[in-house]
Amino acid sequence: MTDPATVLARLDEIEHDLAHRQNALESAARKWIVAKRDKEKAKALVFLQADGSVAARQAQADRATALDGKDEEAEYVALKAVVDVLGTRASIGQSILRAMGNA
Repeated sequence: MTDPATVLARLDEIEHDLAHRQNALESAARKWIVAKRDKEKAKALVFLQADGSVAARQAQADRATALDGKDEEAEYVALKAVVDVLGTRASIGQSILRAMGNA
């Protein structure tokens, strides 16, 4: 990034990338929230149907639902990480552009 035009071009690429990923991120977030609620419901049902102490019932419920929603969570977390990195890159690019203007 040696000149303002290069920085602006990169910022434009980042903006387009973010716009493209926004729908995917929103969809992944929606799926993760639904999966999380479904997991909480399933966990509650297992807890209520289990026998034993509260701790034993909780352990049974945890074991029965431990992997529920893992794919939805992973997709959301991965997309969120990419979007966060792109946001950081955009911020760095803006700082470089300001520094070039002050030089």
